[in-house]
Amino acid sequence: MEHERVKITVQLMGMFKDKSPPGNVLELAEGARINELLDMLQIEPGGIHLVMHNGKPERDLNRCLTDGDSITVLSPVGGG
Repeated sequence: MEHERVKITVQLMGMFKDKSPPGNVLELAEGARINELLDMLQIEPGGIHLVMHNGKPERDLNRCLTDGDSITVLSPVGGG
């Protein structure tokens, strides 16, 4: 039996931009969590300033993603 897949729109900002998936869309297994998406993109949760889930700040990186969700990841702003 084939596992269901979900398509997630991913917007990476700042220093994470170069890790953006083609077309800013990732296909994941149904039930995937935000932290798994970050792992796929090789982004350390400790280096993130903010994660937005469907336009709202999201602190729970264990939240399950569903088809059509959007995730925005903002990097810390560097000074200097």
